[in-house]
Amino acid sequence: MALDRDHLTVKIGDCARDGSQLRPFIVWFGEAVPEIERAAMECMQADVFIIIGTSLNVYPAAGLTQYVPQTAPIYLIDPKPVQWNASRHIQKGASQGMQELVEELEKSSKDK
Repeated sequence: MALDRDHLTVKIGDCARDGSQLRPFIVWFGEAVPEIERAAMECMQADVFIIIGTSLNVYPAAGLTQYVPQTAPIYLIDPKPVQWNASRHIQKGASQGMQELVEELEKSSKDK
């Protein structure tokens, strides 16, 4: 079975091609994060780093910020207070926060 637009719900007993239980595209606590090394390499090349919807308390993903160049601004979008030294924390939900960030970045690029 494969997930597609017509089959998005995963139920107990739905099996992958190898016979294992089909599961959502997530990493459970305690599991290794696939491609974390590749993600770190991508972070090293960032001009801007945007984090959406996290407390930044779950590792190793939260540790990716350590790979961002010091010259790259880090924007955090989360409606809750987060203890983090982001360049800018937009305290809104993802949709509203992204809209605000896009407007802010467009304005700053016009000012240059």
